[in-house]
Amino acid sequence: MKTLITCLVTLTLLIAGCKSNSAADDNVKISNKTNKNIVCLLGYNYPDLSFSFTNKQAVLAKLDKFEVDGGQSKAIDTLGLCNKEIWDKHIKDGSMLMLFVFDKNKLASADKLEDALLERYYFSFIQLMKTNGLITIK
Repeated sequence: MKTLITCLVTLTLLIAGCKSNSAADDNVKISNKTNKNIVCLLGYNYPDLSFSFTNKQAVLAKLDKFEVDGGQSKAIDTLGLCNKEIWDKHIKDGSMLMLFVFDKNKLASADKLEDALLERYYFSFIQLMKTNGLITIK
């Protein structure tokens, strides 16, 4: 009987400790509600709006990580920025996360990233948490 109770208590603790709070739950996700195929890049050095952290060739080489087709939702953040500790580690001075949205079709023929830029968005950690890390592009 004692063994049975010990097993039940252990099983209960294991189940309670295995909540679905994986690292994937901490990723920023994009929901593309437009009919355009877009490419989304996150920027961590607000207020620096330059693309000194990347270039067109680097983006095109890893396009599958950044592209979000029309009507699609996708996680584009691999750091887990919806976790406050990770946010504070990567976002300059705990400031703002920048989201750069590019037209995928224009990007292929553009001379530089800026030529295909559609929108820039800025988010504080609190703003991002209000949507559970989901950014909707309309």
